Amino acid sequence: MNVINVVIVSNETQYKVKVKNMITGDDMAIVGYAEFKEEAKIRIEGYVPDVVVCAANSTTIDADTLEFIKSVQYQNTGTAIVLVTDKINVNLVNAAARIGIRQVFEADMEPEAFSNALRDVYALEQQLMSQLNISKRVRSKVYCFYGVKGGVGTSSLATNTAVSLADQGKKVLLIDLDLQHGDDNLLLNIDPKDTIVELSRDPDGISIERVNSTVEMHESGVSVLCAPKLPEYADYVNVNHINKLIENVRSYFEYILIDLGANFEDSTLTALQNCDTIFLIATLDLPCLKGLKATLNILNRMKVDTKAKLIINKNTSSLIKINEFENLLQRRCYSTIISDRNIVNKAMNSGIPFISGSPRSSVSRDVTKFANLMITDKEERN
Repeated sequence: MNVINVVIVSNETQYKVKVKNMITGDDMAIVGYAEFKEEAKIRIEGYVPDVVVCAANSTTIDADTLEFIKSVQYQNTGTAIVLVTDKINVNLVNAAARIGIRQVFEADMEPEAFSNALRDVYALEQQLMSQLNISKRVRSKVYCFYGVKGGVGTSSLATNTAVSLADQGKKVLLIDLDLQHGDDNLLLNIDPKDTIVELSRDPDGISIERVNSTVEMHESGVSVLCAPKLPEYADYVNVNHINKLIENVRSYFEYILIDLGANFEDSTLTALQNCDTIFLIATLDLPCLKGLKATLNILNRMKVDTKAKLIINKNTSSLIKINEFENLLQRRCYSTIISDRNIVNKAMNSGIPFISGSPRSSVSRDVTKFANLMITDKEERN
């Protein structure tokens, strides 16, 4: 099923909620929200939306608002833009048409009619793109790898998945956001000149140019933004830095993998809020079951639990079976990775990912299947 990705732009919460409730159907997904602010443009572009719904009171729609919408239209080729407002008049419709707004709708429109209208607008945009032989940029996805406790192999899985995706020609960024104990650089045999700390402290702010000059390029083609070199440097990275980082890189990488620490610090919560998918990494034991329940409870309170997918790592014969985990959590397992301690330990100590050093091993085959599943899901969503 082809999913239409929608971004809602409004300065007023009531309009964001209203438009959200007007969008119905499994073929439509709200991928983000933004405001009529200059700094929001890069966020909108990063979502790679199919449709942007701009919503505002008619009394607040002025030349600056229209200029903002015009620039968003220019920056997002192949994206249909519509306007929702309380009162429609001829002058507004004409002004909207001049800057490329496809349609203007009243805010009290019925959800079914509005959703069908968005489908028609999207179909028209696709037809125009096809006639002009223009390809729309593929939307990136941000994945958080979160281990429900230490020692479940989160970093090993994140780094090897990143390499597997890169081996298949994907443009991948790996961000080590375990700010106090991150060691992705060791697993990839990288000695970074700069880390996320230097990026955050740059007086010119975070931009894609600065990101590109800070990341280290692994031989597989994965771009790696390394964690601070010392735990005490973690305080230099704050929530605003992480928000800005994710906003900037969305437009330039297909797959953005964030390796998180087993904590709920502000940096972790921010990443969980801003990502598209949360991979909950666990092993088949009671402490992980307890950790999964607690984690899912927190994600539910954050209203991001629908993003979560369960990954069973180091899968081996156990008194607890996968189906028992699934039944207790009322959640299906997305993927399983077999346990192979010798291969994994050798990879960690050598700095050569097992996906490269032992590509025919069972654990490498499982990670490849996992990466392929990510690719399939992403392409279906796009």
